[in-house]
Amino acid sequence: MIPMYPEDETCPICRKACMDKDGEHAVHCKELSGFKYRHDWVWDVLWDILRRARISAKKEAPVNFFTDPMEGRSTLRPADLLVFSWGRGKHACVDLTGVSPLVGLRENGFVAGQAARKAESKKVDKHAKTCAENQHVFVPFFL
Repeated sequence: MIPMYPEDETCPICRKACMDKDGEHAVHCKELSGFKYRHDWVWDVLWDILRRARISAKKEAPVNFFTDPMEGRSTLRPADLLVFSWGRGKHACVDLTGVSPLVGLRENGFVAGQAARKAESKKVDKHAKTCAENQHVFVPFFL
C-alpha cells in the first residue's frame, strides 16, 4: 500500500476510471489484455469440455428474451454459452465474468472473495429472473 500515483489521475488504459494513489485500479483494470485473454481461454476450455462430453452448446448464443420492452431490441449481450437441455429440459445461459480478487483491498474490512460474491449478486439480479421467465436457467461462472 505504497502511494504510486497522483490522486484522480485518469487510467492510461481504459481512460475511464480515476487512478487511486495506491494503484489498485491498475492491477484489475478490465481493459488490460489479461482479463479478456483469461475470459476467452476459460470460454474455449468449457466449450471443449462440453463438446467432448457430447453436450450440445452454442458460443455467444443470442437469446431473444434479453430485450428492452420499451425499445423492442436487445439490450443485453448474448449468453457466453447456451447449454441445451441443461436440467429438466431447460437450457442454461452461462455467463463468464472475470473478477479481480484484489478489488476493495485498500478498504477497511476487506474479506477474501467479497468482490466475486458482489459480482455474482449483481449478475443474478440482472439475468436470473428473465431466464427463469423464459424457461432457462442462469449460471454465473466467475474466473
